[in-house]
Amino acid sequence: MQDMFFETLTVQRMAMMSRLVAVSDCDQEDKSLALAWLAEMNAELLKSLLEAEKKSPQDGGNNSGLLQ
Repeated sequence: MQDMFFETLTVQRMAMMSRLVAVSDCDQEDKSLALAWLAEMNAELLKSLLEAEKKSPQDGGNNSGLLQ
């Protein structure tokens, strides 16, 4: 099983940022910037998880040893 430490950190950061923006007195520009950062982090996380899934032998990924 892959160590998901960095992925877990990313999710925690995204959750914290979401909470801070939701409860703080941010103007629209700050909220837009925060949403853009969240979208970037989400895209990177998704890419990382998809790459891990491709390489996962347990799920029949590229390194599973199965003939394709």
